[in-house]
Amino acid sequence: MPHGLQVLCLLHWHGEPPYGLTALGIAEDRLTEAEEKSAAALAGLALPASWAHADPALRRRLVAACRRVPTAGLWHVTDDRPALDEDRARHDCLRALAAEWPGTEPLPAEEADRLPGLTALARLTALVCRMPPKAWLEAEEDLLDIYDTYTVGTLP
Repeated sequence: MPHGLQVLCLLHWHGEPPYGLTALGIAEDRLTEAEEKSAAALAGLALPASWAHADPALRRRLVAACRRVPTAGLWHVTDDRPALDEDRARHDCLRALAAEWPGTEPLPAEEADRLPGLTALARLTALVCRMPPKAWLEAEEDLLDIYDTYTVGTLP
């Protein structure tokens, strides 16, 4: 990324155990383009409730359509520590995001609400990231292929 450009993160929080945070990174100067392309890619499509059980033709169509969305990367972490309250899990996930992806700025919730295409892409990506890694690593259609860089993991 060229010096001086800010990466904005659209965050998706999964508020049920195991908790998870997905951060979709977009270069600040490409936010409008990314929203337009993600909205066009997902327009009229019923997003699946499960990536693993979705029709393979739908998965292929989603991956092909979403490849055109200019992203700066993806970061997802799951916090599956037992007996952890949601506030603590969210705090720990945000701290891990800041440490691993320095220089990013989370989009305020009210701004993210005005980005329905990117919000849908973040939710779809979070759905994929919450699957067991074996399911998406072995899938013919891997949504994570649309990201040039991505990290998926769990908090220690």
